[in-house]
Amino acid sequence: FGPDYVSTLSLGLQFYPVRTMAAAREAFLSKTSRRSQWLARVLVALTLVGVACSSLSYNHAFVGSRGAEARPRATAIPRREAPSVIVDFAPELMLTKRDRSGPGPVQMLGPKFWDEVEQQGLQQVLASNKGIVQVLNLLPGVLASQTLARLQGLSEHEWTQENNKGTILDQAIDSLTSVLRGPGKTAEYSYATHNGHAIKGAAGVIESLVGDSVLNLKAARYQKSNRIAKHGDAGSSLAGIFTRTPDGQHIPVGTKLRRKFAFIWYLTRDWKETYGGCLVDHGCGDERIIVPQFNSAVIFEVPRDHEVTEMVEGSPSRYTVFGWFYEAVPAS
Repeated sequence: FGPDYVSTLSLGLQFYPVRTMAAAREAFLSKTSRRSQWLARVLVALTLVGVACSSLSYNHAFVGSRGAEARPRATAIPRREAPSVIVDFAPELMLTKRDRSGPGPVQMLGPKFWDEVEQQGLQQVLASNKGIVQVLNLLPGVLASQTLARLQGLSEHEWTQENNKGTILDQAIDSLTSVLRGPGKTAEYSYATHNGHAIKGAAGVIESLVGDSVLNLKAARYQKSNRIAKHGDAGSSLAGIFTRTPDGQHIPVGTKLRRKFAFIWYLTRDWKETYGGCLVDHGCGDERIIVPQFNSAVIFEVPRDHEVTEMVEGSPSRYTVFGWFYEAVPAS
């Protein structure tokens, strides 16, 4: 026999060749390696499932409201730290207010606005300014420019067309959830929305305005003929399993959440009233037109009647980030 074999006597005088110990060891290690690879694949799969479940926990915070999504995250900026991130404004910029009897809402510049929210809270800031403020240079210019660039770079399939007509199923869902929306009929509206990665950077700062409220935030794109008819924004939703406030408070599932403040952040440059897409405020009894300004925001108490004028053919796309801060409704 050659060096790779040894002989074993079995069944009388019959000889059987057997692998040497080295060959047997190699076969054992090969089999063990295959088992290890299989276990590694299982561990990787379980890890991916865990990451997916964690992501879904933030993407489905609401139930019972079409398209609603809460965006609080574990890394949300505490409200007390928010003013410190506004770093690219000149220190001499101070509060600017229009005459309260004049056109449009009270105007404030970003740094002073954040300071007043820090000292008084957003509710008091709005209450002392007839329920609505317009904030110029809300966030650092670089963040506003980056967010606009991300929205402009989205592919068409990343936008969802929304309107009050919808499919038969949409209309049925709207009818079933009308009880949660509060009084009044649904306004006529049409625009496209994005509810994903393009607004996450800004969302972490925006949600710090009211740390104990749930924020539902989206981006919107208005194009030819898009508009929103006069309405008051009164509405509500239900808390889901993973609904939390930015300061970490868990909202029990099924809790009714009511809109408290509306928020609109404008991201289109050099806008003209003739393009359409302007906010018309009816909250003071007369019509006050607010022309979008880049990196400005309008924040107001809900309900408050307002509308968005129809976009004119040939006008550029109008981009905003908008949403509502929700408060929990005490159980009766």
